[in-house]
Amino acid sequence: MQTKQKEESNIIGLITFRFLPYWPLFAVMFVFSIAGAWVYLKFTTPLYVASATLMVKDEKKGVDDSKLLDALNIYSSTKIVENEIEVLRSRSIMKEVSKELNLYAPIEEHGNLRTSSAYKSSPIVIEVRNPEKITAVDETPFMVNAKGEVVINGKIYAQNKWVKTPFGELRFKPNPKKTRAALNPLTFSLWEVSDISDYYLSMMEVIPASKLSTVINISIKDEVPQRAEDILEKVLEIYHNFSITEKNKLASNTLAFVIDRLRFVEAELDSMERAIQRFKSEKKVTNLSEEGDLYLHSVGENDKKSADISVQLAVLDQIEKYVISKQESSNILPSTLGVTDPVLGQMLQRLRDTELRYQVLRKTVPENNPLALSLYNEVENIRPGILENIRNQKDLLRTSRDELANSTGSYNAQLRTLPVKERQLVDISRQQVIINDVYTFLLHKREETALSYASTVADSWIVNTPQASPLPVSPKKMIIYVIGVLLAIIISGLIVTLKEVVNKKVLFRSEIEQATQVPVAAEILRVKGKNNLLIAQDKNSSIAEQFRQLRSAIGIYGKNTTIKRILVTSSVSGEGKSFISCNLALSLAFSGKKVLLIDLDLRNPSVSFTAKVDDKPGVMEYLQNEITLQDIIHNVLHKNLFVIGAGQETLNPTELLLNGRVDELFDCIDGAFDYVIIDTSPVAPIIDAYVLSGYADSTLFVIRHAFTSKTILHSLDDTNKMKPLKNVSIVFNGIKSRGIMKGKLGFGYGYGYGYEYVYKEQRGINRKKPSVPVGKA
Repeated sequence: MQTKQKEESNIIGLITFRFLPYWPLFAVMFVFSIAGAWVYLKFTTPLYVASATLMVKDEKKGVDDSKLLDALNIYSSTKIVENEIEVLRSRSIMKEVSKELNLYAPIEEHGNLRTSSAYKSSPIVIEVRNPEKITAVDETPFMVNAKGEVVINGKIYAQNKWVKTPFGELRFKPNPKKTRAALNPLTFSLWEVSDISDYYLSMMEVIPASKLSTVINISIKDEVPQRAEDILEKVLEIYHNFSITEKNKLASNTLAFVIDRLRFVEAELDSMERAIQRFKSEKKVTNLSEEGDLYLHSVGENDKKSADISVQLAVLDQIEKYVISKQESSNILPSTLGVTDPVLGQMLQRLRDTELRYQVLRKTVPENNPLALSLYNEVENIRPGILENIRNQKDLLRTSRDELANSTGSYNAQLRTLPVKERQLVDISRQQVIINDVYTFLLHKREETALSYASTVADSWIVNTPQASPLPVSPKKMIIYVIGVLLAIIISGLIVTLKEVVNKKVLFRSEIEQATQVPVAAEILRVKGKNNLLIAQDKNSSIAEQFRQLRSAIGIYGKNTTIKRILVTSSVSGEGKSFISCNLALSLAFSGKKVLLIDLDLRNPSVSFTAKVDDKPGVMEYLQNEITLQDIIHNVLHKNLFVIGAGQETLNPTELLLNGRVDELFDCIDGAFDYVIIDTSPVAPIIDAYVLSGYADSTLFVIRHAFTSKTILHSLDDTNKMKPLKNVSIVFNGIKSRGIMKGKLGFGYGYGYGYEYVYKEQRGINRKKPSVPVGKA
């Protein structure tokens, strides 16, 4: 638990260190993000959502009609919720909706800030005579004059009449949805029906309420709540009409089949009745014997059964043709009429439902869609089973018919024993009975089919009618403002991170420590101004304290210390080595030590200029054996501080350093001073520092914040370059304040590890004032 709290504390500390100094940037970006979110909300058209709930009859999920409805609705089909969702989302239904509601001709109001729909403010709606042949038209201004006429591009068109326009044949009708007057100019545009249908399909969502439920939730987004409700109402209306139409088509085809058969049977029955009447009249036969009546009764029963078999065989022939046909335009399967096999009925119902689902799905997806291919394969797999069942049924029916024929043959043998006239009358009467039974059967089926046709109802019903939300669902103000604030934080964080991480200059002390094993002796804060002698002005300043820390860090206060000569160098010019040399010498002088500062940067003698000995003889003259040591040592700034200037410029300073007089110089000053500070040239361009390193006990290598290249750090561990330098330590110089407010509010310093102390004396009491911590990268 403690470890976890420590990690959380470290994360918070890291975030605070990294970003808190730049809080003004975050504040400005926050203001801009809020303003941007406000502008976005002001110019973005809000969307409302209208929703409705539909329940589908799905026997698999326990939803079925009552027995009474089931008896009336003999042509009902089994529906699956997933298939009905695809039907509701089909492009064909949305195209019909677009045509009936004239969605392909939207009218808009153009305000000062944004454009909005004029669905409830336009005085007219626009109808195209042939919507399928619309050519897209961009926004075109129009107006309605005082006479109610429509004016487009200076041309006047009457309302409620088909008129020819440059945009096609149009009709302008009064808007029944108008509830207010338009306050801004109006324009209309024409969309292709397929495009506007695809747009509204993308805005519509159809999902089941749950996995076990047959309830479907339907919703659609639109900028006009009333239009969203109208679209959903029309979708549900067309969906229900489609379902009823499919059922009525089945009943209609069955009814047509029965009526056609009735006409044929009715003609035969009439012919048989006339034949009996004519036979009795011609042969003067008025009555049959009891044996003839028995024969007629027996044969009539056989003939009735044979007639039923014939009807069933005829129906099976029709069914077989339907099953064998693979054309989508084939007629819908009629009723099975007298076929009594329930297995065949179930298989036919399954085939019809699967074909219907496949045809509906093909309107919404391509042919190679996996679901469409699956349904197609299912249809092809059902056909052989049905055909096999039909053939078996036909074989059984033919066998029964043959048995009936044999039975009838025995009765015919008995008929020969009857008188000729009576036998002839029996034959004619038998045919009449057969045809009359068939006629009665067909009349029954006709009434049954007509009743079903009249009582057909949809297999779904609306649970909740379409209703729009009172408030917009998009864009959501709170989410937009939150996104704006998050973007402000992310962008500000990226700016800060890129500014410091991608920077090729050394910014953090941690970067030095990660790149080299050379220790960092001290951190010196950046001070504005060009004066290099800051300690001389205020020996109790924070800079003075930092140089005291530097003295302590390099170990010159130890009891057995041997560090007397300190070489100060850097990688390139401008990193502040002369500033470090001068102030370190002054700091030691203020501590009561006798200090000699030698300017051996013979090409750029900054120390000489700072100590104002640039016009006096110096090292150059001494090395040329033109002057004595006493002539080049000058007491400046403090009684304990002595300076040897560079002297006058010469052509080849490095050669002078190698002429042997340098040994004499250090031998002469040895023991005369407590400390010798040697300011030399940078190591990168010339080798002066390497030549002089042999005379030093310790080396201070100066790296300047935001100035020294990071590539220099990796070369510090190069043995060949650093070996000549003795006891190397790094001085991290010129550390700037992090952040935008530059530390004025206490968040600035954060590139190093150190602390800033200021000592002040007040009424004889020493007081220590801790400054803002430099921080850790």
